[in-house]
Amino acid sequence: MNQRHKRIASAATIALAAALAFPATAQVVSAAHAPATADTPESTGIADIVVTAQKRSQSVQDVPVTVTAIGGEALASKGVKDLFQAVTLVPGVVFSRAPDDGLALTFRGLGTQARPQAFEQSVALFTDGVFMGKGRLYSTSFFDVDRMEFIKGTQSTLLGKNASLGAISIVTRQPGDTASFEGRAGYEFENGGYTVDAAADAPLSDQASLRIAGHYNDLKGWVRNDVTGHNGPEQRDLGLRATLKLKPTDNLTVTGSYQYASNKQIGASYQLVGNIPAIYGDGLLDGHTSQFTSLTQSGESEHLTRSHIANLKADLDLGSVQLVSQTSYVAYKLGFTDDFDFSPDDSINFLRKEKYHQFTQELRLQSPTGGRFEYMIGGFFLTSHWNSQESQLWAVPGFPPAGGPPPGQLFNGPFFNSFVQDQKAYSAFASGTLHLGDRLRVTGGLRYTREEKDIVYGRTNAAPFTVWNTIANPSFDPTPLHHNSNFLDGNASLQYDLTRDVMAYASVGHGSKAGGYVETNTIAVPPPLLVNGKVPAALVDAGSFIADEKVWSYEAGFKTTLLDRRLRFNVAAFWTKITNFQDTIFTGGPLGFITFNGPARSRGVEVESAFQVTPHFRLDLGATYANADGVIQPFDASGLPAVDASGNPVFARYRKSQAPKLIVNLGAAYEGPLSRSLDWSAGASMRHRSSMYNQRQEMFLSKQLTTVDLSLGIKSSDDRWGLDLVAKNVGNAISQDFASPSADPRFAAFFGAYLAGPNALRTIMLSGRVKF
Repeated sequence: MNQRHKRIASAATIALAAALAFPATAQVVSAAHAPATADTPESTGIADIVVTAQKRSQSVQDVPVTVTAIGGEALASKGVKDLFQAVTLVPGVVFSRAPDDGLALTFRGLGTQARPQAFEQSVALFTDGVFMGKGRLYSTSFFDVDRMEFIKGTQSTLLGKNASLGAISIVTRQPGDTASFEGRAGYEFENGGYTVDAAADAPLSDQASLRIAGHYNDLKGWVRNDVTGHNGPEQRDLGLRATLKLKPTDNLTVTGSYQYASNKQIGASYQLVGNIPAIYGDGLLDGHTSQFTSLTQSGESEHLTRSHIANLKADLDLGSVQLVSQTSYVAYKLGFTDDFDFSPDDSINFLRKEKYHQFTQELRLQSPTGGRFEYMIGGFFLTSHWNSQESQLWAVPGFPPAGGPPPGQLFNGPFFNSFVQDQKAYSAFASGTLHLGDRLRVTGGLRYTREEKDIVYGRTNAAPFTVWNTIANPSFDPTPLHHNSNFLDGNASLQYDLTRDVMAYASVGHGSKAGGYVETNTIAVPPPLLVNGKVPAALVDAGSFIADEKVWSYEAGFKTTLLDRRLRFNVAAFWTKITNFQDTIFTGGPLGFITFNGPARSRGVEVESAFQVTPHFRLDLGATYANADGVIQPFDASGLPAVDASGNPVFARYRKSQAPKLIVNLGAAYEGPLSRSLDWSAGASMRHRSSMYNQRQEMFLSKQLTTVDLSLGIKSSDDRWGLDLVAKNVGNAISQDFASPSADPRFAAFFGAYLAGPNALRTIMLSGRVKF
């Protein structure tokens, strides 16, 4: 950043601090709990938040599970541009990105770990009700959002497939009845970059309206590559969406939408940490790295993903019931080039190409709300095709060194993985709520799902032929694999209104996530078991198979709205138990990636509160304490799975990865008049995450992290224009966001070094917006 930008950034930070220190107006806002419908300055209470977490519009205070909703205006004013940033506003959620864009998303300390892409996440993602079947889609363009809903606990009955640990629902803005335009543009001072958003409503007739929205950003990253001089990961995101809403009759509403997105990432946020030679960097977690690959023009790792989402929804009011049909098509195509040695040596490169498409159809029949008995029944169908081709180009020089058996033969020699998966899922579900008087409600539901996976998995190698690509990672012919799963899942809850403003509830859910075969396991077998130098089909099956994951979750709590609706206070206790938890680790040695099953659990408590102190001044609090652990077979000192004297596996209980015990979000915000024609706002928020581990067996500790964000805004009283200044992580607090052994064994063997990526460091964004 040049000196002029530094002076601007310093002045902005001082101005924010001065504004927030002013005692008459100081306040902190936690966007984690900003309402989906913004409070007006004249309101004296907390605005009601309407969500569709259970496929009906209802107050969040009447949903018998923990739901956190974030309004689109709050997301935009905070400069949130993707899901990775959005989750920092929600207590109890961690979302990290591995070097190859594998995702580690946890709710309450549990979730699907990074690297394998053959399996879905156990926290499902929906965009306007469309199920996003692959983790790659979790990082697609994020724009023109009406609200986001984070739904915790098992939600299998109504949300279905792979919502065993919760779900995230993104609801986009819908076409309006009057012609309008809104736009926002911002510049980032700390690292450089800009972002532009625009949307317009165009009524076409009394029965039709159209909304067109677009988004583009080019934002530099927070880690400086001292070899290339580039700040990564740079994000270049383009998103375009058109939504058409038709109402041909009074009883029928049809909404169709299409979204195209192109997401490019240049560079990586990872660096070698440890006592390494200066040519490889300073070895400190400080936002500096030294790496290079000859396979891209930039010399950096590069990721490019292009995606398409088409959605058609029809609502037909039949009087006593409503029929809803939702049809969707989702596809993406990607090409990744990853420098996996994270050094200037250019010794390990991974190339990955993927193609994916899915078609889904849901039909449901639901009764109106407000009756003694409310019900919903329906069916769901999904078919998908996924093709993954990965080249692992290993050329680590001289390892092991001379004298080691066999010298230079490990981590040297390329191989290529081909994994093609066709999948089908069929579901039928039913749910009902019985009102037993004015205060007591009982809800129950079941969902039956059959899921089928057909896979062809193969591996080939190329010269030089070494121990690494003939024994440690031996080749095998394209092998047909098949897996069927049959699930009966469900949810039940009991709600009782102690008073008009206090609701007590208890809920239980059972969810499932299909197993099958994973594309990342090494499948190393002893040479005597190879047939003509290849792994036989039975051992390919055994080495890549993962069992179905099953979850029981329990929750009990209170939801309250007190002090004439000025105070919202919700508290819940939870317990989650998983059988055959699908876990993945990277060993950093000849065993490579290992995905396996084992038991896991999480238990704890959550608190969510908002207090409208005055019509202009609001305080927020969100906190999650979650103790998540699991039973695993640890590795012994030699790097092999531990066994006892008789050769039997040894097991022990450890804390789960990406599972801090405590996450707290605090804040307050002020919005009020500056003059007759101007309003102003000021806010700050704090997020504290306790320490966590990044790999199983409690390895690679990330120290606790506390970040502070500040904001200052001014707008016209009619909200036609506004300016927002947002500084995130103003103290430049740093910790490991994700860490693992280095893929290049030299750094661990010779220097005790490992691979780590720091959390996002300070950014300062100034943005302006207009509406007319």
